[in-house]
Amino acid sequence: MQTIHDMNSPGEPNSPNSLIEKPANKTKTKKPCVNLCKEDTYSEIILRRRLNWFKAGYIELSEIKESTGLPIRHANPPEDITENIAKFIIRNFDNDPSAKWAKSISEKGDICSEKYPADMQPEVKAFISDGPSSFGPVKKFGVIYFLDLRGWMSDSFVLWKVHVTSDSAEWKNMKMNKTQTHEDQCDEGKRPRMSWDNIHKQLGDLCVKIYDGSFNNIFTHATTSTDSL
Repeated sequence: MQTIHDMNSPGEPNSPNSLIEKPANKTKTKKPCVNLCKEDTYSEIILRRRLNWFKAGYIELSEIKESTGLPIRHANPPEDITENIAKFIIRNFDNDPSAKWAKSISEKGDICSEKYPADMQPEVKAFISDGPSSFGPVKKFGVIYFLDLRGWMSDSFVLWKVHVTSDSAEWKNMKMNKTQTHEDQCDEGKRPRMSWDNIHKQLGDLCVKIYDGSFNNIFTHATTSTDSL
């Protein structure tokens, strides 16, 4: 789904503020996704091909815009690209080798993992600008990741893990404006919209930086794990 922060910001895995107690997942005993046993065929090779294709089109459009002055908008990266970038980071830097791309195994949603019950699977939000992401008013998730692609053309990829569920009080009580919370807007059937910077500002230490590096390195196992923090 479409839509970095200061390197010393609170919640980095190596900072004291990242030593937080993660909310207990009280629903872990529920059954996992039924298709987790299926092979996820969206491979590293496919992801590389897809990102190269998108990058070539992005560069070509940039050249057209520069030479003609035409106000053509760049498209957001397709969800298969962003969700699989997140998937490989989650596998290699968040100690979750079970993570699979949901659509590759005929499941709904973004990521499937044995760490979360079938009805509370991980959510992924990606963004390439400072603009807001939107959230489904009835969407359920057991954890949410934010993929910061604002520096992707300079080979900078950042993944944040926010230790909340869709039912967490911290998530529901985020201020969307002066008078409404996230939950207020969901109750009205609206799609709440908020930028990552605003979310990070409100949720603070619940936001942990999982990865900050190049595209090539997302396929390399981390030497340390944020699960131990």
